[in-house]
Amino acid sequence: MGEIPLSRYDLFVSRIAQTYLITNLTSSELEQCYGNRVRSRLREMFNLVAFDKSSKDKR
Repeated sequence: MGEIPLSRYDLFVSRIAQTYLITNLTSSELEQCYGNRVRSRLREMFNLVAFDKSSKDKR
């Protein structure tokens, strides 16, 4: 599964494609599942949009 973000990273660097990602995992949980390399690439590729836990509408 970790190969998918890495292959999308290659497309991101060459400016061929954009990727959108939605997850309920924290950055430490992502690192635990996929390793530091994937977490590092995800941080470079995406802008983080975080919602407060008390937010009712997260659209």
